[in-house]
Amino acid sequence: MKRNEVVIDGRLLKRSALRYTPAGTPAVDLLIGHSSVQSEAGLRREARCEIEAVALGEMAVRLSKAKIERSLQVSGFLAQRSLGNRRLVLHVVDVAAAGGGKE
Repeated sequence: MKRNEVVIDGRLLKRSALRYTPAGTPAVDLLIGHSSVQSEAGLRREARCEIEAVALGEMAVRLSKAKIERSLQVSGFLAQRSLGNRRLVLHVVDVAAAGGGKE
């Protein structure tokens, strides 16, 4: 298996209402905002982005209750949104409060 792991600190900017897939699995769509200073080619660079994410199952239920603007450390993997939509989305598999500790 090839590596596909993402860990990023950010803030919960948006959260959809909890919904259920046709198979009955809980799901929630998220927007995570990130801002940091990174080193690139020996220079400091400000890195900002907004990341579309989705959580399924128990993680979706947990995140459906998370407060907007909450600082989080999100772990997961990247995949295309769907068969017909190749846009990347972060699939959340774990969340902790930014700075450590489970959310």
